[in-house]
Amino acid sequence: MAARGRKPKRVLPLRAHLDALYHDTIAVSEAARRWFDGPGRLWSEELPPPQRLAVSMEALGVTTRLLGVMNWLLHPAHDGEVKALQPIDCPEPPPLPADHPLLATEGGPIAMASRQALARAHQLIRDNGDTP
Repeated sequence: MAARGRKPKRVLPLRAHLDALYHDTIAVSEAARRWFDGPGRLWSEELPPPQRLAVSMEALGVTTRLLGVMNWLLHPAHDGEVKALQPIDCPEPPPLPADHPLLATEGGPIAMASRQALARAHQLIRDNGDTP
């Protein structure tokens, strides 16, 4: 019985979580392509080699994370009404160092959003995984 004046907590079906993550992953992917192929590329070309390498490695990390999430979302076992989620083959990365040059640019929120998308996938698996 719910307490008076309180609404019962509404739990979204797993399919809704997967669909939301899919749409968010697409949005982050589009933002990453626009920034890393445009202003981000021009900006990083002006950096000293160590910073340019750090930015290039994180750009590859963004791509890897987003492709990993998308590949996981499109797994055939996740079609239709989903009861349990398959594991994802993309591990969560360590935190981005606070002094990473990308964080002071428009690419910083994109890098963080790619990490958040992957973290959401891992959380969904922890909450709804096929393994005990």
